[in-house]
Amino acid sequence: MNFKLLVVSCVIFFFTSCELLPSINSSKIPVEELNNQPICIWVKSSKENNCKIEYWLQYWAEIEDMSWPERKKQIDVLSEKDADVLKKVFLSQGKSTPYQARLRAQSWVQSLLPKFSLRMRSFMLVAIYNTSQDLLEMESALVTLSKINTHQSFKIEEQQLLLNKQQNQIDQLLNIEASIMESIEEDKE
Repeated sequence: MNFKLLVVSCVIFFFTSCELLPSINSSKIPVEELNNQPICIWVKSSKENNCKIEYWLQYWAEIEDMSWPERKKQIDVLSEKDADVLKKVFLSQGKSTPYQARLRAQSWVQSLLPKFSLRMRSFMLVAIYNTSQDLLEMESALVTLSKINTHQSFKIEEQQLLLNKQQNQIDQLLNIEASIMESIEEDKE
């Protein structure tokens, strides 16, 4: 009984002493306050690289309805500065973007990831990179399936031609047999 009382006392003492220690999280900014702060997409911000995420989201929304040839022209005139490369990435995200252009945009995103802030890096991975990667994989699978299907179609056509040829040979043999049977019957009469 004394041992149980000692254990319970120790546990109570332990928990109460933890309450007396200063909280490790007390110096952190509350999550709500952190979420209300404007997001800068770059680790090193400047006026030149358009730090605010609102600018980039608006840019992405504005180019969404552009055709691929129009977007391609804009990509061709952009420089290799980080802000321009990010514009190239967004320009390469449309539905009509060819496989190779989307693939090139993946490498652009990879080159920009270390230059993004942590929050923007997470956003870009979820919104752009992973989505684009899934599309690339699906398109690659479709192309592969299409090639297999085309190959199988040719095989089926070859098999059909072979079957038709064999059917013609069988018909010829049956005609020969029928004529032989006919001539045998005529000889019996």
